[in-house]
Amino acid sequence: MNIHLVVSISAAIVFAAISLSAGADQVYRWVDKDGHVHYSQTPPASTGVNAQTLNITPPAPDPTTLQNDQKLAQQTQDRDKQVQDAQKTEQQVQQEQAQRQKECDYLQQRLQVLQQGARVATVDAQGNRSYVSDDDRAKQEQQLQDQINKTCVTANH
Repeated sequence: MNIHLVVSISAAIVFAAISLSAGADQVYRWVDKDGHVHYSQTPPASTGVNAQTLNITPPAPDPTTLQNDQKLAQQTQDRDKQVQDAQKTEQQVQQEQAQRQKECDYLQQRLQVLQQGARVATVDAQGNRSYVSDDDRAKQEQQLQDQINKTCVTANH
């Protein structure tokens, strides 16, 4: 629930309380020619009937009800904040999982290149090419496999 809804509910409660206490309704009471008693907010149309004006004042609003309404509004606001926080946390978790999956895919592609058996070369800053030895290839494969085991297990769960 957003703050606007809480303010609207509070304003409606206050408005209702003010209008009930300040706006006492005027009611007309009359007895028709058959002896039936009638009550209305408008005076009778016939002039031959003597109508009494009754001022009806509603009771003041119950303070407990107002407190309960305020408490309910606060609880609703708190619950909505918890839902928002949970959604935000879930979104962060999903983003982290997507990033781990992306890293896992990259590591698996690198391992696949090493395992294809073709000669693997690296190029240094000066542009010199050097080929990876079989021992270095095996070490790199093992390092990548260790990283995959560490990264991809958490990315898939």
